[in-house]
Amino acid sequence: AWVYYDEAGHLRAEIEGPDLSALRTDRERAALSDLLGLALREPEEGEAGELERLVFTQAEPLQAVMGVAARQKDGETVSGDAGALFKTDSGMLYILLCDGMGSGVAASRESKLAIRLLERFLKAGVDPESALKTLNSALALRGEETGGFTTVDLLRLDLFTGEAAVYKYGAAPTYVRKGKTVSRITGSALPAGLAGGDGAAPDVAKVRLEAGDWVLLVTDGVAGSDSDLWVRQRFAAFEGESPKDLTQALIDESAGHGGATDDRTALVLRLEKR
Repeated sequence: AWVYYDEAGHLRAEIEGPDLSALRTDRERAALSDLLGLALREPEEGEAGELERLVFTQAEPLQAVMGVAARQKDGETVSGDAGALFKTDSGMLYILLCDGMGSGVAASRESKLAIRLLERFLKAGVDPESALKTLNSALALRGEETGGFTTVDLLRLDLFTGEAAVYKYGAAPTYVRKGKTVSRITGSALPAGLAGGDGAAPDVAKVRLEAGDWVLLVTDGVAGSDSDLWVRQRFAAFEGESPKDLTQALIDESAGHGGATDDRTALVLRLEKR
């Protein structure tokens, strides 16, 4: 057996033997977790010639419970909003939300293209700010021919430490709730594709999240034509535990604030201890 910390400072345990079937059970993995003093993920199979090898890695102490709800503009069959989320092996959670210019098929095409490119860059290990600048330059070149652009919201959350950053290109505010207090993260950068060059950097806001905190990402159709005060109040007053229930309530209520004239997407994350 080898037990060590990897380059990210996370514990790994590699075990070899002629028969490791017992260690594949939940009971034995729980015992190994107690022995090492931390939670472990499901083991990965390794290659060790004639012997069996199992690789146990440290599990993130935090986990995200998420819910999403969306509705396209009245009269449209396709939403111009698009999103994605994924987690890396190092415990980094990425949430992406884009709102293409206008609505309908053309807007959907722009937002989905931005999501695909950005997800590809991030999964390849490119840091978020560099990935976003590259995306912006690519969309600016494309926009010279098509005239399209899209807003970009990116949340990056380390599930080991709670350190998070919100990156924005022209996106609607992001809301962070701690207890009953809701803070608002905004930016001044233009949507991706409207401005190229070295100066077109995204807005970046860093925040420390803990178990019990909530994060709300929305496209601008959710607040509608009114002030977003009602969104903040609804977010602060929510007493339930289900992010899905909250997102659905926000989408339903947005119609009464002028939201029916635009695509609307709301994504809520609640952080809790594993």
